[in-house]
Amino acid sequence: MTFFQIFRTIFILPFAWISALLCRRKPMEKRYKKLQWWSTFIIKYLGYKLEVEGVENIPLDEPILFVSNHQGTLDPALVIATCPKPMAFISKKKNEKLPVFGSWAITIGVIHFDHDTRGGNVYMLREAARELKAGKRLLIFPEGTRSRGDHMNPFKTGALQPAYLAKATLVPVTLNNAYCIDDKKDKNKNLKITYGKPIRHEEYKQYKYDEMSDIVYKEIEKNIIYHEEQS
Repeated sequence: MTFFQIFRTIFILPFAWISALLCRRKPMEKRYKKLQWWSTFIIKYLGYKLEVEGVENIPLDEPILFVSNHQGTLDPALVIATCPKPMAFISKKKNEKLPVFGSWAITIGVIHFDHDTRGGNVYMLREAARELKAGKRLLIFPEGTRSRGDHMNPFKTGALQPAYLAKATLVPVTLNNAYCIDDKKDKNKNLKITYGKPIRHEEYKQYKYDEMSDIVYKEIEKNIIYHEEQS
C-alpha cells in the first residue's frame, strides 16, 4: 500500500474493530455478512477492483477446504469478500494479535496455530478436521507464507490432511495481483480471484497427501496470470 492508502486506512480501523466486537454474539451468518461487507469496502476504499471467476464451482452445502495461493496481506479478505457461504481460515499464531484483523479473526472463529512446533501443527490438524467434520468451511494457504509475486512457494507437508480426515471437498483458489496491495510502488489496481472445480473425497482418496498436493498446486497455478517481467 502507498503512504496515502495507509493514511486513509487508519481512520476506518477503529470502526472495523468496534464492528467486530458488536456482532460477536450474533449468528455466524450475520457475523460473516458483516465481515464480507467490511472486506468488500476495504478493497474498494483502497482503490482496487476485484474480478471474480468460478463462484458457481463452490458447493453450497458441503464441508469445504478452500486451498489458495498466498500473495499478500489481504488475501483472506479477497476470499471472504467473494465466497457466498460463511467460512473461516487457518492462520499463524502471531497474526492473532494484529489490530482489527485479530479481532475479526476471533469473531469468525479463525484457527490460529504455532506453525514452528509439532504441537502447534497437531493442534491445527485436529481443530481443522473437527470444524470440517461439523460441516463448516475453512480456507488454508499451504505455502505458509506470502510469495509476494506471481510464482508460488512449495506447499507445506500435510496441509491437505484435514480434508482427508474429514472427507471434505477441496476447492482450489487462485489469487492474481494480490501482492500489489503490499507493494508501495506497484500501481496495479486490478485483482482477480478464481475458484476452481471442486474435488470431492471420492476423487482424491486414492492419492497420497503429497500426490494430491501436487495436483492441487497445479490446479491453482494454471490460473495464475504471469507478468512478463516475472516470467
